[in-house]
Amino acid sequence: MEKANKALLLKRGIGLRPSAYACRLFEIIAGQLYISENRGVGSNFLLFFFSCVVSAACQGADHLTADELPLGQDTTVFFGGTILTLDKDFSEFDSMAIKGNRILALGNDAGVSKIAGNEAMRIDLAGQTVMPGFIDAHAHPMTGVATSVFTDVGITRFRSVEMALSFMSRHPSVSEDWYLFIGLDLATQDFQESKLTRFHLDAVSSAVPVVVWHAGGHRMTVNSLMLERLNITSATEDPADSEYGRFEDGSPDGNLAGLTALVSALSQIDPYQKFDRFSGAIGLADEWVRHGITTIGLASVGSPDDWRMIERLSASGLFPIRTRSYLLWHALEQWKLSGIAPGQGDARARIVGWKIAADGSNQAFTGLQRDPYLGKQSRGMAYMTQEALTAAISEGTLMGGQMAMHGNGDAGIDNIIAGVEAARIGGLDPIRPRIEHCSMIQDDQISKLKESDISCSFLIAHVSNWGSAFRDRVFGREKAQLLDRAGSFERAGVPFSLHSDYPVSRLKPLGMMQVAVTREVTADPNFTLAPRERASIEAALKAVTSVPAKQLLSDDELGSLEVGKLADFVILAEDPRTVSPNELGAIEVLGTWIDGRQQYPRAPAETESN
Repeated sequence: MEKANKALLLKRGIGLRPSAYACRLFEIIAGQLYISENRGVGSNFLLFFFSCVVSAACQGADHLTADELPLGQDTTVFFGGTILTLDKDFSEFDSMAIKGNRILALGNDAGVSKIAGNEAMRIDLAGQTVMPGFIDAHAHPMTGVATSVFTDVGITRFRSVEMALSFMSRHPSVSEDWYLFIGLDLATQDFQESKLTRFHLDAVSSAVPVVVWHAGGHRMTVNSLMLERLNITSATEDPADSEYGRFEDGSPDGNLAGLTALVSALSQIDPYQKFDRFSGAIGLADEWVRHGITTIGLASVGSPDDWRMIERLSASGLFPIRTRSYLLWHALEQWKLSGIAPGQGDARARIVGWKIAADGSNQAFTGLQRDPYLGKQSRGMAYMTQEALTAAISEGTLMGGQMAMHGNGDAGIDNIIAGVEAARIGGLDPIRPRIEHCSMIQDDQISKLKESDISCSFLIAHVSNWGSAFRDRVFGREKAQLLDRAGSFERAGVPFSLHSDYPVSRLKPLGMMQVAVTREVTADPNFTLAPRERASIEAALKAVTSVPAKQLLSDDELGSLEVGKLADFVILAEDPRTVSPNELGAIEVLGTWIDGRQQYPRAPAETESN
């Protein structure tokens, strides 16, 4: 499996010529020998001898000069706090030096300062904690910022659907020509009727299109005028990956589910299409760095234009957060025509693979289940047939990309596992396959994930935002225990990360960690969903740093504080390991550094000069 992965990584290079890299390696080893606090006379002699060897070996070597450093050339030492590296040994130090955009040294202050030199800037952490920058493994910023043209009618505003409909009738949305609403949630909001239809929205307005985008993003309900614009009639066949809801007589009821159906609707919504995503993304980055986010996985880049915008954002210097992108498989022909493919990009913005979806959303009752939903006959829907899913995994692997595979229901996850296994039987070796959300997971599937070396990323807000709804309305008490099983994954040794799925949730990394270790449910504070599935604080820390870095094919650069890696880190007011689990989300982020530069300048640490 690592062969193909190494080939992909080698396309990137590391920015050092071989001779310079070898010389730098010698220097690092010499520095680590110096840092050791327990060396005696013999090791002092070894250090002297090794330094002589390094000096001789590096004469005339191609060292990096200051102007070759990607972003900065100064050296900075952080001391007087806890440096939590999140490396494989969970190493901990009290001092760290960075030079330019790389980590130069780790250890005790005396040793690190010796390597950094007398001209280094020194920052006293005053007992604060430094750890790797947070990585949100799965988010949709370009889609998310454009949803601001929709008006929120979700559970945080209205207890029932009837209350939301009354508001819609009295308070049209942002655009006069479009009534656009978002966040309605039939899993959490009370509703006296069996389903929302176009007739409810015709009562809101029959003069302009009305669109309600449901919570979770996998379903819309539209009015009759919008159906006309989409040319959906009784005679319209469902797309292969979508469903048009229908009344008993076969006429469309205004409900749209599935990728093709939603993409088609969004393409018609002028305010959404014309939204300034570039400026919106810059504003979003400003918010995210305040919460310590340094890298995000872009879960579905939808078109060549989207990728070009990501490149422009990265080059602008106004969007400092690193991105690792997955190209939407639905647009495969566009990618082939444009020549855009996995492996392209740089350390700031890079394409790592392909995004496919096996099913929909559990809270929208479209996640594909082994058994029917609570009180329903439906088991959800498959966005791809087993044959199409297997073919996509195989073709995507042959094209050099990692597969990020959306699976919410246990039957959807069955199909993904079967697709990966079929690709391997066919002689292929999928690159670090990962399942997105991996929400409802059975015991037998955890074993198969371990055997197949498949990792998962949890939308942990499913627990906090929908835990009681899954118990009461979606699955029932017993099956709800199978949601986001971080504890079982940890015990089984199956890697998992945490993600926001922005804009589906707006949890920040420390908040995600809190939910993972407490299993708290916002709507029912006295209820803990599946206490056995609580993650340890160590696993939660890795789930927003080292694990997502590996999932994003960037563990050689990111995810832990190690010599030679990129200088992306956060400064926290407290050590997450020492606070109460239900206070993790309240830890203050004092500073966020990306590429060796402070992007969130609130760290109150004292600065010294030598």
